[in-house]
Amino acid sequence: MRVAIIAGLMTVGLLAGCGGAEEVDETVSPEEQGQVHQGVTRWECVSDCDIKWMQCVYGGGGTPKPTCDSYKAFCISQCPP
Repeated sequence: MRVAIIAGLMTVGLLAGCGGAEEVDETVSPEEQGQVHQGVTRWECVSDCDIKWMQCVYGGGGTPKPTCDSYKAFCISQCPP
């Protein structure tokens, strides 16, 4: 009996804490694919690319450094001028 009550309360708490189930409309038009969010400065974008490069090189998975370098170059090419 106690297990059922505790399980029910935990479920309600998790749903309330996580915001419950909500629908997310993530449709992206072809023009928006590969584009950076508007309002991001070049410095912020390049900084994000550097962070992603560090995660690629030093993170798990054993991705070769040249692959990470090409990902970084592509990321920077997508930054605003």
